[in-house]
Amino acid sequence: MINNFNFLQAKNIKHAVDVLAREERVCPVVGGTNVLVNMKRGPLPVDTILDLSGLSALRSITTDDGIISLGAGVNVAELLEWSKANSVAAELFSPMCSEFAGPLIRNLATVGGNICDASPASDLAPPLLALDASVVLASKAREIRKIKLADFFQGVRLTDRLPDELMTHIEFQQPNDERFYYYKLGKRKADAISIVSVAISIKYDKEKVKRARIALGASAPIPFRSKSAEEVLFEKAMDPQIVDSAAAAAVADSNPIDDHRASAEYRRRMIEVLIKRGLTKIADERVNSR
Repeated sequence: MINNFNFLQAKNIKHAVDVLAREERVCPVVGGTNVLVNMKRGPLPVDTILDLSGLSALRSITTDDGIISLGAGVNVAELLEWSKANSVAAELFSPMCSEFAGPLIRNLATVGGNICDASPASDLAPPLLALDASVVLASKAREIRKIKLADFFQGVRLTDRLPDELMTHIEFQQPNDERFYYYKLGKRKADAISIVSVAISIKYDKEKVKRARIALGASAPIPFRSKSAEEVLFEKAMDPQIVDSAAAAAVADSNPIDDHRASAEYRRRMIEVLIKRGLTKIADERVNSR
């Protein structure tokens, strides 16, 4: 079932935000991988599809004064190649991108589309949350608005993006001497929706954790950071007892569902296992590198 809608091609970002300010019920699209799936389920609740695929301004990855910006129109294949070439948080992006759907979808699915779709099982969200990323939104009325990704997700497929706003890019501080871990648990190695995904960033100060970010996907109505687990680790040496306590805190913060992929109880168990595994791996790597 496909409803009738207008189809407009944006000439540039200014034209795009003008359309968003002028028209009601607009759906911005670059790759359209989620939109096309939704169209098969029933009429889209939109009057206008705004095609952004021709905007080169949304397709760049830049670094300026220590801030890395991922354009909203950058596709997953491009992000994978960039992460391999730059070794910037490659431990997060490379495995995530490699396991993202299949090659054809990776060439279409974009950073902005995956984040704005706001699926609880979003593949890009946990790594970006572990990097404390921010979403940058442009509009005719407010020009630029920036919001932490952790605050951007409001519910299942709900975000803080206003109807007249366009996500232009996501930005984060270039990592400096941080250690990372990422794992996506699915029914198969690739082309699968997450049962649970975990992304971890740890920064040390001598033997103690100076900063911890632990992000989870498919573990609650929104992708989220476990602040309780992060607080357990703060200014502690990562011994087995602390690792166990952090994993338990993350489980307590989670709110997984029962569905056809896994039970809530299985997800809770896997959250505990994967966080223990990730923190132990990071701790062991630090010991071995001294």
